[in-house]
Amino acid sequence: MYKIAILDKDKAYLERLVSFLQEHHRESFEINAANSLDELDMDVTQCNALFFGDDVVVDAALFPEDITIGYLTENSEESAQHVNKYQSMEQIYLRMVKLCEREEEPAADGNGEAQKQEVPASQCGWKAKTVTTNGETYRLYPIEEERVDRLALRMLTGNRIKGLLQTEYQNGGMRIRVTGMKSLYEYAQKNQSPKGKEQLLKFFADMLAAACSLEEYMLSADRLVLDPREIYVNSAEDQVLIPYIPVKDGEPQDSRQCLERIRDLCGTLIDGINEERTRAPETKTEPCAEEHGSTEAFDSLQKNAKDSLKLKEKTKPLKKGAVPYIVRKRTGEKILINRNLFKLGKDASYVDYCIKDNPAVSRNHADIVRKPDGFYLVDKGSLNHTFVNGKKLAADEYRKLENGCLMQLADEVFEFRNSK
Repeated sequence: MYKIAILDKDKAYLERLVSFLQEHHRESFEINAANSLDELDMDVTQCNALFFGDDVVVDAALFPEDITIGYLTENSEESAQHVNKYQSMEQIYLRMVKLCEREEEPAADGNGEAQKQEVPASQCGWKAKTVTTNGETYRLYPIEEERVDRLALRMLTGNRIKGLLQTEYQNGGMRIRVTGMKSLYEYAQKNQSPKGKEQLLKFFADMLAAACSLEEYMLSADRLVLDPREIYVNSAEDQVLIPYIPVKDGEPQDSRQCLERIRDLCGTLIDGINEERTRAPETKTEPCAEEHGSTEAFDSLQKNAKDSLKLKEKTKPLKKGAVPYIVRKRTGEKILINRNLFKLGKDASYVDYCIKDNPAVSRNHADIVRKPDGFYLVDKGSLNHTFVNGKKLAADEYRKLENGCLMQLADEVFEFRNSK
């Protein structure tokens, strides 16, 4: 364990960084944090490393040579001592560890293209409008400048965060480019075939993964706009994209509530559409471009979904002997794969099976997904990778699981058994 001190005058940034490191890497660091050297409640000569923000003025020559000095910077510096502060929290952690170990390494570039995109969201009853400029279509959300969370905005513009619409703030508002895209609501209305529903399930899995990744970027899941009329589908790139509003105000929610809302949204759209298809289609209201779908139609889908789910609970018991399972080789534990989408990782608030005693496993490491032709393992961008029978999966790659095959998450091995 390394003893480190972090000094940064941005209190919000400092709190979020320290909170992440203490929650997810407590075994690596003993952390002291302050806004200035004078406020630090410890003897700095006892530290293994000191990390200073850009706005903290210090003379590195004053410290003993055996103390590593690092700089949390907003710029893309070439020096090995610099850490780009607006990259993912996991990347910052890895850079800090490298500096503490005094290993030479190219400076992390932070993936910092400031993407001009705009985001969005009508989270707290904000009204948005659709405008067309120079052939491009945008959703615009007026937000006063003092309400903008600048830290969150820098994270959004400085990183390509998978699953989020990229954001730009200008002239008193947020905007999102939606040229050529459809709202998730409209997509669900027009893709009611079995193949369309399978694609929707993939989209919802991607949305859950995106929500789980926010903490690494110091973003809060309660700022996601989980309205199917504001979530967009980019069919050309097979992507679902969620708006995120970087504001400081509003009533915060527990992140678990946001994940549950995504799952509820999945059930509402898919089960509601299933019920709708069994009826004689007397009149079908197509959502107009400006309204992004009929409120009455969506409310009807929600009611149909609830009725459908209640009926399913009573009429579709699980067949004995038909449920596949995995065996954790280290412990011999048998885990039933009792969902069409079964999540594996170390975040107990999110996954279906928690591997809490192995730090090499990522929080949202991999999914087991049921398809018509069998079960597949999907890597969710894990740090230490996923393997099937020794062959590494690329991020978001689907690999079919055969009976008796070996799944490996980092160094954790499971055997897949299909008992049907």
